[in-house]
Amino acid sequence: MTFRIQRRNTQKVSLAVSSVIFAMAVYGIFTKNDNLFIIGLIFIGFILSGGILLSPIFGRFWCGWLCPRGVFLDFTMGSISMNRKIPRIFRSKVFKNMMLVVMILMLGMTLAGMNPVIRSANPLASLGGFLVLMCIITTIAMAIPLGLLYKPRTWCSFCPVGYIQSIISKKRLLKLKVENCVDCRKCERECPIELNATQGSSDCFNCMQCVDICNKKSIKPVISLE
Repeated sequence: MTFRIQRRNTQKVSLAVSSVIFAMAVYGIFTKNDNLFIIGLIFIGFILSGGILLSPIFGRFWCGWLCPRGVFLDFTMGSISMNRKIPRIFRSKVFKNMMLVVMILMLGMTLAGMNPVIRSANPLASLGGFLVLMCIITTIAMAIPLGLLYKPRTWCSFCPVGYIQSIISKKRLLKLKVENCVDCRKCERECPIELNATQGSSDCFNCMQCVDICNKKSIKPVISLE
């Protein structure tokens, strides 16, 4: 079984489970139900902690295999995206840092009770509602339009959570080993965010798509302490 099939099956399970929980959290926002707000917090907290805690070992594996938004983009944008190259600005550290700062400031406003949309006497409920709402807004306003204009997962090239993962996964254990490469750059063309497997970038999803498509079988996943 190829990595592509394994990944697709894993993504289907992730999408099914996350859709149910996410729908409950969204309902909580509209009904002002603190308990359902908190469900959103638990759900997003699981995403954040799961992705970040696994990063030093598996890198951005979460992004490639389990992230609900990433899975949604893979399933919905793949056949309708224009698949144009991702603008270099979106992969720059300046843009990534700017997005991270904006998210942190908005999170701070919510915790301080200054968010005009999400307010609750329960700080945890406010935080949960904010995180769910931000997922909705950024997906509709940025992830989907960019996925249509460029690569389906253009958003993932600067996603704040993904960026944090890439920072702490520079010495990850799961890596891609490249031998006898003929520099055809097929891996770069097929990569969701246009990475070349030979560069060993910490932005890599470890989705193993490059492993499957390499005709020379030059790319292999390995566990390495180096």
